[in-house]
Amino acid sequence: MKVYITYGTADFLKTIVKKHPSENILLMQGQENAILIHETNGDTVFQAPHAYEVIDQVGEMKHPGFAVLNNIAVTQEGRPLFENRFKNRAGKVENEPGFEAIRVLRPLDSDTYVILTMWETERAFQDWQQSDSYKEAHKKRGTSAGVDTTSIFSRPSYVTTYFAVE
Repeated sequence: MKVYITYGTADFLKTIVKKHPSENILLMQGQENAILIHETNGDTVFQAPHAYEVIDQVGEMKHPGFAVLNNIAVTQEGRPLFENRFKNRAGKVENEPGFEAIRVLRPLDSDTYVILTMWETERAFQDWQQSDSYKEAHKKRGTSAGVDTTSIFSRPSYVTTYFAVE
C-alpha cells in the first residue's frame, strides 16, 4: 500500500478530487495550505506528490474531522531503528475515543517519515494527548531507552494539522 500527498490551495485540489471520484482521496485544509492524501495499491493520480510506503496501519482512511501529520526526518542509518520502534509500538492510540486511523509512512523520495493519525475531532486528539495511554506510549521519550535520544534524526521533527474539507 502506498500513500501520496500533494499540497496546494483547496480550490485547486478540489478539481483533482472531482476528476477522480473513484479514488480514495482525502482533501484536508490547514492553516497555510490544503493537502490531498491518496491511499492506493496502484499509481497515484497526482503529478508530483510526496510518495510513501505504508509500513504500519490501523483503521480506515475516510473523511476524518481532523488529521495530524508528525513529520520526522531520519538518517539513512537510523531507518531500521526508527521503523522497528514503530512496528513494535504499544498500539494504545487505537483504543482512544475519536480515533479513526493511523499510518506510519516510509518516504520513497526524501528522509522524512510521516506518522499520520486521523481523528473524529480536534478535541478527540487533544484528549488523547492528555490521556494515560499517551503517557504510556511516550514513556521512554527523553530517556536512554527512547529513540529520541539517539542521533538518527536529520533535523527536528514538526507537526502539521488539517481539517476535513467537504
